[in-house]
Amino acid sequence: MTTPDLVCSFCGKEPGEVISLVNAISVNVKGRQTAGAICNECVELCVEVIGSQKPEWLERHRRFVATLGK
Repeated sequence: MTTPDLVCSFCGKEPGEVISLVNAISVNVKGRQTAGAICNECVELCVEVIGSQKPEWLERHRRFVATLGK
């Protein structure tokens, strides 16, 4: 779910500039509501960074992705 005024918290791109924008609203320990979003491009970048730092995780991630849509 996206809204027109929502942007990626990492790169600042808007919904029309990316394939997908995932947003979340949470409540912190002080009861304050916080919101954030991440676009598909930043998710891909995160996977690359984690995979380069933890190659064993990358293989596990690949197996997980292969199960999606089944």
